[in-house]
Amino acid sequence: MDLQYIFTSMDGRINRAKWWAGIAILGIVSIILGVLIEVIFGAGFFGGFLATLVAIALFFPSYAVCAKRFHDRDKPGKMALYGLVPSLAASLLDGWGLTGTPEQLNGLGWLCVLINLGVGLWFLIELGILKGTPGANQYGGDPLAALS
Repeated sequence: MDLQYIFTSMDGRINRAKWWAGIAILGIVSIILGVLIEVIFGAGFFGGFLATLVAIALFFPSYAVCAKRFHDRDKPGKMALYGLVPSLAASLLDGWGLTGTPEQLNGLGWLCVLINLGVGLWFLIELGILKGTPGANQYGGDPLAALS
């Protein structure tokens, strides 16, 4: 699996297995960095600043993975931005402590939870469960044809 292609290129198509692998890698990296930041720097200003940098740094690789999967579904890769931008905004608001506490969310916190839940369900179904377009489409050849 060509990780550089998966995380940096906006061209072509990837199948569901490569999408799941890319999302799993990004999730693991995010969790590890988040725990390290929390343990070392805490939830103060500098910890929030570092968490913001991590979220921004992981945005492009997430977009690249999701855009290629949307291409496999014969949809424009920019559709990924419809989910990733609100999710990034929700994560940044949470990282800066504007959504309340984990025990007591405020109205903005509940809105962020609903945004992330909606985007997560949409991406789970659209990108993680539904099959790609069989055969070639405007974004390239069928990624499963190479496996046959």
